[in-house]
Amino acid sequence: MVLEQWKGLSGSALKAIALVSMTVDHIAYYLMEHGTWTYDMMRTVGRMAFPIFAFLLVEGYGHTRSTRKYALNLLAFALISEIPWWLLNHDNTHNVFFTLLLGLIAIEGMCRIGDKPLIWCIIIASICGNAIWLHVDYEYSGILLICAFHIFQPDKVTKCLLATLFMYQYGVIGLWLGLAVILCYNGQRGFIKGQYAKYICYAFYPLHLSFLFLLNYYSCVY
Repeated sequence: MVLEQWKGLSGSALKAIALVSMTVDHIAYYLMEHGTWTYDMMRTVGRMAFPIFAFLLVEGYGHTRSTRKYALNLLAFALISEIPWWLLNHDNTHNVFFTLLLGLIAIEGMCRIGDKPLIWCIIIASICGNAIWLHVDYEYSGILLICAFHIFQPDKVTKCLLATLFMYQYGVIGLWLGLAVILCYNGQRGFIKGQYAKYICYAFYPLHLSFLFLLNYYSCVY
């Protein structure tokens, strides 16, 4: 009876699950001793996040009124997030907002070109090359996942198979958990509505990284 009444997960529910998953992942990575059972379990939960964010990016592209504004929002928060990202990592990698931005550019390029698979391959290869060169989070794998979600939108089986192929190196259990969440999507927007709510979700990323940096810093000092 309960299953019959259940209507699936809205986009807002997916976003909330991804944000919690991401936070669990980052708490483990930046604050916990690596190699422990708890660390491994938390990282597995964390592997759910990116596939869900990639899926939501594709959904968002399909509903946005302005791709340019969408891209500028991603770029703005990518730049803002670079500060806490660098403070935590101290390397030449770049945060996941850049991955999502490059994925959005790839999708827009394919849509502008039209149904020309050969040109699509060139666009995707070019964007993947930039992802590798810039050392964005998930690099080319993240771009391929986003493009697969876009190209094979109605085909759930193909999307899951390609997601496993492109992301297996990050752990299949967490990936499959993320895909299971995506398969429960009901096509509804959900409870996160309006510009302020959207920007709060965007801002959560640099804010939680900043908080983790402070916790990490003071735990080292004291």
